[in-house]
Amino acid sequence: MMNKYRVEIFDIWQYLCQAVYEPLIRCRIDFSNHLDERLLKKAVTLSFDAVPLINSCFDGLSFRPRWLGKNFTGDDIVHVTEAEADADEQIIRLFASTIDFTAEPQLKIHLIRRPDGDTACMIINHMICDGAGFKEYLYLLSDLYTQCKNHEEIISLPEYRARGIRPLLAGMTFAEKTGVLRSSYDAYDSANAREQQGVTFTQGADSPFMETRVISEENLVRMKVFAREKGVTLNDMIMTAFARVFCFTTGTAKIMLPSTMDLRKYIPAATYGIGNLSTNCMCNIGIQEQELFTDTLMQVSGQMQRHKANKNILKSVMLWNLIVHILPFPFLKRHYAKVVKQPVVSFTNLGIINNESLHFEDAVIEDVYLTASIKPSPFFQLTVSTYNDRCTLSCNIYGGDGDKKWVDRFLADVCSELYF
Repeated sequence: MMNKYRVEIFDIWQYLCQAVYEPLIRCRIDFSNHLDERLLKKAVTLSFDAVPLINSCFDGLSFRPRWLGKNFTGDDIVHVTEAEADADEQIIRLFASTIDFTAEPQLKIHLIRRPDGDTACMIINHMICDGAGFKEYLYLLSDLYTQCKNHEEIISLPEYRARGIRPLLAGMTFAEKTGVLRSSYDAYDSANAREQQGVTFTQGADSPFMETRVISEENLVRMKVFAREKGVTLNDMIMTAFARVFCFTTGTAKIMLPSTMDLRKYIPAATYGIGNLSTNCMCNIGIQEQELFTDTLMQVSGQMQRHKANKNILKSVMLWNLIVHILPFPFLKRHYAKVVKQPVVSFTNLGIINNESLHFEDAVIEDVYLTASIKPSPFFQLTVSTYNDRCTLSCNIYGGDGDKKWVDRFLADVCSELYF
């Protein structure tokens, strides 16, 4: 019998990340009409069958970490709030709220009720899933909501599927696993990553700012044409623009830029549950004065292609799996921050949100975007997600008003690089 509360290695990784920042993933959905809050709460409760860890709390104080099942319901997760006079500021404040992993459900949904529609701010513990997993959960939740709306009690309950990295390794022979572990491949390049400078924001200023910039459908089409001509990806292009603007803005000649890579493509069949199945791969990007965008792009694309070339990308995951099973959890907690260097500057593309899979029955979705945690200085991250051919770039920081303006200019400059 499968243990639905089994602690997986990525759960521990994200839990230990709290030494640097809160591991949370966020989704904002703007509707042009109102959701049925009663049915949304019911759909959330039904989703526990597929993702039981949402209805649990994490115990990281024991010798062995564990998930503890609770009796939460959708009422504990969905919070409906009437829009205030300054609804935009209210939305950012609620969108920036956190989760107490030890006492609350691992999902929080704020439904801000405007006169003309709702804004849903959804926050999930990164220990539960990565960005790709969160999208799968959103599709599941919207499907359950639609069934509740159409059939009331006639519900097709979701099936629980085991989480963890076992599907990644299931198709590999012992010789293949040994070959990956013995390879010289280093996805992270940790020695150079330790030298990466970050961004210094206002000392003592702790207001959360969540800045966004949208690449329109028209500009996205132009970028796709350019990407095809050059044999690169849109992801390569946005990474390149980010790297160039960071170097130009901070006056540095190179940047160690990690990019999140979804590992699900290495699983032969879709037999995995909603969880974490991604890793980081590092690009060491040097930018010379007056260097053309295309020259930097070829550098980034070449490095990304090498990362994607074979299963050696799984080496870091396999090593972490060994470490977690060999070293006691209390030891990992004491020494994690000393041994593991979190990326100071980072890039993550949470991918395309499928507008056909995200359907809350008759609720009309105006826009959706996914974003990541709010970073304290000196950490700085660009997050990308796409919905309905609109690509949203977002940066979340703690800082002051001057820092907010700096980030806004930064995002504008990234778009300028892409619209050449």
